[in-house]
Amino acid sequence: ARTAAATGSAWCRGEAGIALAVLDAPGALDDPHLAAWARGTVEELGRGGPAPDDSLCHGEAGLCELLGHGALPGARPHWLRRAGALLASVEENEARSGAPEGVPHPGLLTGLSGIGHGLLRAGFPERVPSLLLLRTL
Repeated sequence: ARTAAATGSAWCRGEAGIALAVLDAPGALDDPHLAAWARGTVEELGRGGPAPDDSLCHGEAGLCELLGHGALPGARPHWLRRAGALLASVEENEARSGAPEGVPHPGLLTGLSGIGHGLLRAGFPERVPSLLLLRTL
C-alpha cells in the first residue's frame, strides 16, 4: 500500500513532477521563491525513503529523473544513491511495477518498459533522452 508521502513524491501527481517542470522551465529558477521551493523539494525527496515501486510514474525511476536534472547539480549525490538503489532493487527483487499489487506489465509509465528506460537513463543520461520531459537527442 502506498503512503501519503510516497504518493506526494510521485511524478504523476506529486511534488516530483512539479519540481521537474520547474527545473526544466526556462527562467523559472530566476524567481527566488520558486527556486527556493524547487531546491527544498529536491533535497527533501532526495533524502526520502524508497518509493513504493520502481516505475517512472510514481516510483524510483521518476525520482531519479528529477534528481538527475542538470539544473541542480547539488542533487547529484542523491541521484547517485537513488539510481544505485533502483538498480539494486531490480537485481535483487525484480522490477516492481506501479500496477496494483505490483503486477508486472509492459507499460511505459507504470510498467517494465519505463523501469528499463529509467535504468538506461541512470547508466547513460547523456545518450538516453528523457521521456518524462519529452526530449529527443
